[in-house]
Amino acid sequence: MDVLMKLSACFCLLFCSFVSLKSFAQTSIKWGTDYWQGYTDYDGSGFYNELMHQIFPEPEYVLDIHYYPWKRAVKNVLQGNIDMTGAMHKTERLYHSKQPVLIDRVVMVSRVEDALTQSALNDKLGAYRSGYEDMVYYPYLEKAKMGLEVEDSYKGLTLLAMKKIDFYVGADSLVQLALNERDDRSEYEVSEIGSFELYWSFAFTDHGLALKTTFDEQLEVLREQGVLAQLYYKYGLTMPF
Repeated sequence: MDVLMKLSACFCLLFCSFVSLKSFAQTSIKWGTDYWQGYTDYDGSGFYNELMHQIFPEPEYVLDIHYYPWKRAVKNVLQGNIDMTGAMHKTERLYHSKQPVLIDRVVMVSRVEDALTQSALNDKLGAYRSGYEDMVYYPYLEKAKMGLEVEDSYKGLTLLAMKKIDFYVGADSLVQLALNERDDRSEYEVSEIGSFELYWSFAFTDHGLALKTTFDEQLEVLREQGVLAQLYYKYGLTMPF
């Protein structure tokens, strides 16, 4: 009888240990991203950083963040070297969130004295953030000549102020951040030339699909709780849904 009781106690101990280990199991997520001020700041702040920690909270999930130039981040998620990135246009080579995470305007910034329009760019030199040529530049500016890649909106506006370029094209939310830090903001004309929807994107793997499913489910929970609306409001963004 004592032997049975000892065996029973050992079984219970093993079972409790298994449950305990299972309850502390963590899902690691390799997230590759470029640096965008206000979205993926290095100190962990920014809209995307906060959103990801809301959707994939600790300790259940561990976000392993890798910073790359945008083109390399896209290449890595396509190759399955990372699990997710964002935000980007839809492609059949990746899984994407059910809802877009960002709807933004595409704007052209020129000097007020020039008053440029989309139909008068034949002999003008424009610039765009590196990696964004297929997202915000060439799709909307067929008549523009070859554009110049720059590090970010701040660099683009600096070149514009120095008259090294004739105009800068970018996502409105990022352009406004850069403009707000310039003393000569009134010297620039901002005109809308298009808009886009961007989705959170996952590697075309079983793990990627599982993360996409969790993302969609948790995003809806956050929306119903009102947390999502507060987050978009905090960063001055329009919630797409």
